[in-house]
Amino acid sequence: MRELVPKAFALLLVFATIYLVLFGVLCTVQRDGTPWIYRTNEYFKWKGGISYQKFQEFDPHRSYDVVFLGSSHAYRGYDPELFGHRGYSAFNLGTSAQSPLNSYFIVKHYLNARNTGLLVFDAYEVAMEIDGMESTMDLSQNISMDRAAVEMALAHRDPRGLNMVTLRAMRSSAEPMYSDSNYRQGGAVILADSVKKELHYQVGKPLDLNPVQMNYLRKIFALCTERKIPLVLVNHYFPKASDREKHRAFNDRLQREMAPFGLKYFDLAYDHQLDDRDHFYDHNHLNAAGARIFNAQLIDLLERDGVLKAP
Repeated sequence: MRELVPKAFALLLVFATIYLVLFGVLCTVQRDGTPWIYRTNEYFKWKGGISYQKFQEFDPHRSYDVVFLGSSHAYRGYDPELFGHRGYSAFNLGTSAQSPLNSYFIVKHYLNARNTGLLVFDAYEVAMEIDGMESTMDLSQNISMDRAAVEMALAHRDPRGLNMVTLRAMRSSAEPMYSDSNYRQGGAVILADSVKKELHYQVGKPLDLNPVQMNYLRKIFALCTERKIPLVLVNHYFPKASDREKHRAFNDRLQREMAPFGLKYFDLAYDHQLDDRDHFYDHNHLNAAGARIFNAQLIDLLERDGVLKAP
């Protein structure tokens, strides 16, 4: 038995060396200006784009009146510029397909009571039905803090997480590979286009919340309570043709999860008179026209409730 331990360690060392050498070669050798590593698996995401740009811009040492967090509903619906017009400094840390697992590590490593006057968490139910891997593929390469990226990737307990961490380490000094011209200062991407064709909404599908995501949602609640970060949950406008019964079932569950923490929830999903085509970019994202109306209503509600103090 004593002889097996050093042999197993030696074998592990050999495999680790081969792994790192092969990874290094794939990260170095290029075709058409792109390292070969990106051709081996679709979960290896390019460095750059909206997530990279916003985490380079966000300054954790600065104080923001409002910080937004969540999936694409967040960064395409909550506009720091419109909050700025009302006198509030705001930043949007929402990213594509961001789940509570991803949000938790952003809160853990970036936010505290000194830099966040109010954390607005977009509680879109679809973001709590997924496993969060899509967002981790993106953020593991583009979030600015190494520790946050490593903890997020390894939290999935999936071999792909190790590969993402290795890719980040080997490409740490590389310049971003692209930028997104739609990105706006403050972290939002608000698009002007509207729905151009008839959309068919799937209704009647049962709510299927991911237990891991619900656990991380509770961890966000607990962490914000511990750090004394004021937190409110919000749902922005949904198209009228979307699944109201599923949203009602989600709200019932969310209220139970929030109750022990005494949190406030502003559900504006169907509290509007918007047109499903004129005020939405697609089947669930607001366009610029819809976002202007939503943000104005949200600011009014937050001020009226005393969550935001009018400057």
